[in-house]
Amino acid sequence: MQYAIVTFRSRNQTARMYDVFCANGVPAKIINTPREANVGCGISIRFDIAFLSKAKMLVNRCPQSSFVGFFKITVVGGRYLAKYID
Repeated sequence: MQYAIVTFRSRNQTARMYDVFCANGVPAKIINTPREANVGCGISIRFDIAFLSKAKMLVNRCPQSSFVGFFKITVVGGRYLAKYID
């Protein structure tokens, strides 16, 4: 299984960006940030990797000062692998 997350250092800014995603047609949910990503405030926005380019566009359109980055999360046999996405 694979999905993408976007991380911020602020819980408030994570919640704000979640609202932006939902209002603009990116199905998302707020999750605990996987330890393997090792960044942020402890929560992230999870969304389907197919929406990555739209998510990047929304983050660029509504910049948040605590933005950390995007990660691709791969789950294999109960193990989480996080890879930073440029």
